[in-house]
This record gives sequence, structure tokens and C-alpha cells, in this order.
Amino acid sequence: MNDEIFLKLSKAVTDVAQLVGLEILPINDVETLVLECTRVTEYLQKWIIDQKSNNDALQQLIDAQLEELTATYEGLSALFEINKIIASVNEPWMILRNVLKLLKNAVNYSAGVIILNVDEKSYYEYFGLSEAEDYIKRVAIEHIEDENTFFVDYNKDSGGFIAVPLYAEFGRYGILLISGYGTKKIFTAGDKKITEAVAQQLLTSINRYIMLQREIEKRKLEEQLQIARNIQQGLLPKYFPTHERFDISARSVPAIQVGGDYYDVIEADDGSFVCCIADVSGKGLPAALIMSSFRSMFRLSGKISTDLKKLAAQFDKMIHEDFETGRFITSIILRITSDGNMEYVNAGHDPLYILRGNRIVKLESTGTPFGILGDGWYDVEKFKLEYGDILIAYTDGVVEARNISGEEYGFERLQETIMMNRYLKASDIVKRIMDSVFEFSHGVPQHDDTTILVVKYE
Repeated sequence: MNDEIFLKLSKAVTDVAQLVGLEILPINDVETLVLECTRVTEYLQKWIIDQKSNNDALQQLIDAQLEELTATYEGLSALFEINKIIASVNEPWMILRNVLKLLKNAVNYSAGVIILNVDEKSYYEYFGLSEAEDYIKRVAIEHIEDENTFFVDYNKDSGGFIAVPLYAEFGRYGILLISGYGTKKIFTAGDKKITEAVAQQLLTSINRYIMLQREIEKRKLEEQLQIARNIQQGLLPKYFPTHERFDISARSVPAIQVGGDYYDVIEADDGSFVCCIADVSGKGLPAALIMSSFRSMFRLSGKISTDLKKLAAQFDKMIHEDFETGRFITSIILRITSDGNMEYVNAGHDPLYILRGNRIVKLESTGTPFGILGDGWYDVEKFKLEYGDILIAYTDGVVEARNISGEEYGFERLQETIMMNRYLKASDIVKRIMDSVFEFSHGVPQHDDTTILVVKYE
């Protein structure tokens, strides 16, 4: 081998070795050249095989990534379709089978079940291998009270499964379970996420249904309460008996739509006026029903008799016998004649105010509220009115009205308001007191009804 060929071959072997990162011995003779050329050739053959293996591994990785992307796309498509069908109905149990079918497209399970319990009704939907239904149903019932997803990726005997309880803030509504029963299906973390997402969409639909039903019931109740309010307001007198000696007015505002306060004025056969203000214990419809019954008692009995002692005894006994324990009525019943003679019974009610000149006389309670004892024993007190006297009866919702700071309106403010407006007509005095109370409370919801009765003796 001449020197020129030797040098060219040596350089070629050295360049290839450097290219593939192989360290070789210095080539100074033919023997070393042959040895290193053999090493480089063997290394190149191995390198080519390794590169092919790497390419195969890369292709497998690409295929796996593509398969995962395809599964993710199918899962997202299924979720999108499920979301569409769930949003299209108000009753989620109507689309359970469609949900299971679409979920199968995304996860490829062999058997699935959804059990729902909504509004005290049960709904059941199964989709998949018929021979697996009993087993799947049993597993679902075992996990229906779980709070978290129960996940088994694979079981050679019964297949893996994903059990997602339908559990939300409003309560427990059932379970969604899918299984690989009878197959070699291995569930992945992605399958679990997709199944949980479907369960969450079902829960959203259930919550929406429940909120819708509550809103419907609320509106129905509001409509019924408004009807009850209109009826109750119709039971209160809109006009009062007229007399040259008396100027009478009253008003009642319930704390909620219907209340338990009552007022009335009737003219007896002997020409006297029998007035009443009452406050039923409790609030809402129960109090309103008792108030309605009391009105019937008062209207019927007051027309027949003006004997307050008998009237009070009758009211006490009837309320005690007719209504449940703990129900009672505080009330003031008074009778006034045209010559200013007044007699009254105060059954556990707030004081009756008599404004005389620049001072206020307070006539306190003379007995227990009607219905407490049922023995019918009440003292009848008497009071002589003078021209210019003003009677003010009210329920505790007036003095106990609270503002945003929790402060009560109180007796002193009531007395000041009465004194400031004593020269007005009875209807204007009522209005000024009401305005004062509501201005004081400044929109704060009140816990009790507000009622005022004013009688001016002129």
C-alpha cells in the first residue's frame, strides 16, 4: 500500500470515528489501520441498528400519543354531546340511557348503570352486557353512599370499575358506575376523569331541577300567601262607625305577608262602641287562621252582648279549648258610650294610652292573655273620658320595631309622636305613628306585626 492510499484511508477512518463519537488509536501503520477500520465498521453496524431501534421506539411513542389524543378527543366529544342533551331537558332522568351510550363511546366499558333518587322517586337505567346486570347493580348499591369515587383499574375475575356517587350540597342522589366486566379492559386515570365529569354534569342538571322546583313552589306559596293576605286585609274594617263624639281610625301592617294582629270597632244596639285590638301569638298562616277565628268570635259575640266580663270569659275559654297548647291572644276590649263612660279588659296586652292635655295616662293589663288559663276570670276596669281625650291602642310590633343597630323604637318615641300629633285627625295620627316607626326601622325586616288603633273623644 503506497503512502498516499494509506493516508487517505487513515483520514477516512479517523473522520468516521469522530463523526460517530468513537475514540480510536493513532494510525501509524497498516496493522493499526486494519484494526481500527474493523472497530469503526463494527461500531457503525451497531450504531445503525440502535438508530433503527430508536426510530421504532419513537414511532411507538408517537402512536401511543396519537391514541391518547384520539381517546381525549372522543371523551371531549362525548362530554360535549352529554352536556347538550342534559341542557335540553329539565328532568335529568329522561336522558340517562343516552348519557350511558355516549359515555361508552368515550370510555368503552362493557356495562354501566345510573341510579337516581330525586323527589322521593327512584330512577334506574342499565346499559351493556345483560349477564353483567345483577353484578353491576349490586356493586352500585354497595357504593351508593360513598362520598368519593371508587376506582379499580382492572380485576381479572370481575373486571375493573369506576363508581362515582352523585353527591352534592343538596344531598345524595344516587350513583354512576361503569365496569369492564367480561373483558380485559384496563381503566385509566383519563377514563376516571371523563366518568367523573359526566357525573358532575348529571349533578348540575339535578341541582338545576331542584332549584327550579323550589322556585316554582316558592312562587306558588307567594301567590297563596298573597291571596291569604288579601283575604285577611279584607277581614279588617275599612270604614268605622261615625258619631259626632268619636273620630276613629286604625291600621295594621304584617311583618310577613300574613299576620296575627287584629283590630275592629262595632256599634252595639245601645249606641255604644265596642273596640278591640288583638295580637295572636306566633306569625304567618297559623296566626292568621287564629286571628280569623277570633274575629268571628268578636263580631258575633259583640253584636249580642256588651258585657265585657262575659265576652272576655267566652274568648278565654274558646281559645283555650279550640287551639293547641301554647297558642294565646293578648287583647284590649273596650266599650265607650257617647257620654264618655269607658270600661275595658286588658288581657295581657300592652298598655292602653289615654292622652289628656299634655300628659299620658297608661291603663295597664288587668289579666292574662286569652287562652292561657281558660277559666274566664277577668276584671272589668272603668275610666271616665273627657272631651279632647285620645285613646291609643297598639301591638308590641310598634314599640319593639328595631333599626339597623338593633335599637328598639320604644315607649318614649311612641309617646313623643303621639304628643306631637295630638291635634290631627285620628287617621292622620295613625299615619304619623306608622311613618315614624318605619322611618326609624329604615327598611330593616321586622319580627312582629305593627297595628295601631286611635279613638278621639270630641
